[in-house]
Amino acid sequence: MKYKIWWIVAAIVLISALVFAEVIQRGQYCKSVVVNLDPDAEFQFFDEKEIKKLLTANGSEHFEGSLLKDLDLNSLENRVLKNRLIKSCQIIKDLSGNLLVNIKQQRPVARLIDASENEEFINIQGRYLTDKGEVVPISGKFTARTLLISGNFFRDLKNIQTDKGKKLVELLNNVDKSLFLKAQITEMKVEEDGEIMMLPQVGNYQIEFGLPEEIEAKFKKINIFYKTILPEKGWGKYHRVSVKFRNQIVCE
Repeated sequence: MKYKIWWIVAAIVLISALVFAEVIQRGQYCKSVVVNLDPDAEFQFFDEKEIKKLLTANGSEHFEGSLLKDLDLNSLENRVLKNRLIKSCQIIKDLSGNLLVNIKQQRPVARLIDASENEEFINIQGRYLTDKGEVVPISGKFTARTLLISGNFFRDLKNIQTDKGKKLVELLNNVDKSLFLKAQITEMKVEEDGEIMMLPQVGNYQIEFGLPEEIEAKFKKINIFYKTILPEKGWGKYHRVSVKFRNQIVCE
């Protein structure tokens, strides 16, 4: 019985505190806007000033001094999310009267480039491909050092949402997480059928990867090539290396 009373008292206290907080916030004015940038971002595409410009429609609105209850937080979040380099935006009010703006950035794993000089590529020229397979614009503030990617596969960006496209994004994520491969591979060319050719940072050879399948097995063969074959044969020995065939490394 004693424990039951304590639970009832605790519940009443909690409900009272919540009601009190709600009453306070209803009559509370915005003290300041606090922007929390993505703490997990490898590089920052935005600073606090740029986020506030998005939030205030380029400075045309001012929230300090406004009643917090009059602010439509969902509308403000959607306003910030119009910049597609922002993955998520959560805006909340704290008990001190601050408007907290919490930002998560997109994570690019490749940058789309026009390697064919084909006019059809103009619309994707200079855009990022994210870890989730989204095509987003580049930042005017900071250029991310990512893998370059090109090829006829991107004539139709809907290809990225196909099974081949999803496997390609998986491959890009795996390369992005590998310090060794990121240091070796600078560009990928993706043909219309999804076959991939990798271009190295150093050397005149190309690595024929094939379709983005059996990724782990192919990575192991690339490691063997770099750590065993190249030191023995030399960097200028081959112009093409293929890891697309099962249980084979073909060097020409």
